[in-house]
Amino acid sequence: MSRGTVTAKQILGGICLLALVGGVLAVGFLSSDSPDRPEPRQIGANASDRYAAVDGINATRTTINRDGDEVNRSIHRVSMRPGTDQFRERLQYGPQHRHDLTVSNGSMMWWQNRTSGAVERLDLSTPDVSVQRTEGERIERLFDRLNVTDGTDRTAATPTPGINPLPAVPQSGDVPAGQTGERPNGVGNAAFAVSYNGTETIDGRSVYVLKITPRNGSLVGDFRQTLWVDTEWFVPLKRHSEWHSNGVQHAKTVVYENVTFNPGLDDSVFRFDPSANVTVKLEDTPRRDFYSSTAALRRVTNVSVPTPDLPPSFQLQFASKTESPRITSVGQKYVNASTEISVSKVEGYFYPPTPDRSTRVAGQQANVSVGYTTYVSWSCGGYDYQVSGKAVSPKLLIEIARSVGCE
Repeated sequence: MSRGTVTAKQILGGICLLALVGGVLAVGFLSSDSPDRPEPRQIGANASDRYAAVDGINATRTTINRDGDEVNRSIHRVSMRPGTDQFRERLQYGPQHRHDLTVSNGSMMWWQNRTSGAVERLDLSTPDVSVQRTEGERIERLFDRLNVTDGTDRTAATPTPGINPLPAVPQSGDVPAGQTGERPNGVGNAAFAVSYNGTETIDGRSVYVLKITPRNGSLVGDFRQTLWVDTEWFVPLKRHSEWHSNGVQHAKTVVYENVTFNPGLDDSVFRFDPSANVTVKLEDTPRRDFYSSTAALRRVTNVSVPTPDLPPSFQLQFASKTESPRITSVGQKYVNASTEISVSKVEGYFYPPTPDRSTRVAGQQANVSVGYTTYVSWSCGGYDYQVSGKAVSPKLLIEIARSVGCE
């Protein structure tokens, strides 16, 4: 068991990189008869090692959010250690932002109000039992599935017949005994295709361009993404994502410029020492405990824990209990080789997403919100329930919700 609250990445809500799996169309090449010509190398074969070799980055980050006709733009100067929750960012432009300085050392995050100078802080941690791939590993797996070599025409698109997002995988990476490795219908099966679109430059640095498009937009809110990945360090220098939600077109673009890799960042960069006359407010965040099994969760809570009926390829990644003066909840996160599904039961403050339509679960009205992440939410017996999944069909989530009912 590990105790925690939330991660810095969850708080800031940054755009997530889609890691991709599935069948691919390998790119062929002509071998040379000349013994002096080296064999073509697969691009990105050592992406995770190169990414891991980045100890720090200094850069200027521009973020543009579009929600319908509304456009918001912000610019931050950032120092960070990729793959960690260690960063320092100062606002340079952004009229909608409340804070002008955010600092995290991985265990504590600080915000400084741009108007009053007041400081807030938040404890951070992550569940030990959650086995997640690092971003470098995800990028390497993406290139591995594309199988593009350095002999490939870098100006031509190379489509794959079906790639799936992979937010997480079971620790073993294997299919449980007695189960098949087939993906159930509607569970991210060939949800995305990815293409290699050659190279470009971002602020003078060479980048590989990868385009990710949905094969069935209705299941994933027409989510699509373009990545510009640095050819030397395999860190994404630009990401552009688009999707539909509740009839509104959304888009987010994040680009890093003036980038310096491995500038020799000292630990002091990620410390925040408020002035003696500054009031520091410790955020009252819920305490979260994580467990490696549902049985372990049931032993420490008086709340009945649901037993959802999921396709056999899914394994429990972790169970959790959340408590604060305003909320008590239990949750479970399941993963298979292509996607993830979460089940939660909440007593207290609960804010479900805006629904696109409704259905019935255990005799109660349930709201369905469709997008790249789809949600089914309902209430009964004094609790609020929610089943959600990434790139999962609403039909499957509704079936899972009905197996939970009012348990």
